[in-house]
Amino acid sequence: MVLLRRVVKHHTLLFSAAQLNEFQRVVARPKFKGRILPQHQQELMEAMEQEGVLVNVVSEVVVCRDPDDDHLLALCKDGSADILISGDADLLVLKKFGRTRILSPAEFLHTRP
Repeated sequence: MVLLRRVVKHHTLLFSAAQLNEFQRVVARPKFKGRILPQHQQELMEAMEQEGVLVNVVSEVVVCRDPDDDHLLALCKDGSADILISGDADLLVLKKFGRTRILSPAEFLHTRP
């Protein structure tokens, strides 16, 4: 999942503390062992923290057919995201949430200026 806010012809990565925790939990799974080295995991986390914007999510959203994805929509709302990039069908089916367009990675790459 990638959340972006357009800032003067650039995009800014938006993330929440919950997303950072989820990332750490997911990459620790056995299926990723050997695919993503611990040092690369740490470098990615540091890059997110340095280059992205940490959003304090306070909104509660109940929209998605998969309730586990509602936190991402709350992040979109509280971070004023323009775009949510996801491969998750439960999010993609929405196409839009408030001001946020929901795109697959391929759609995002195809529509970039």
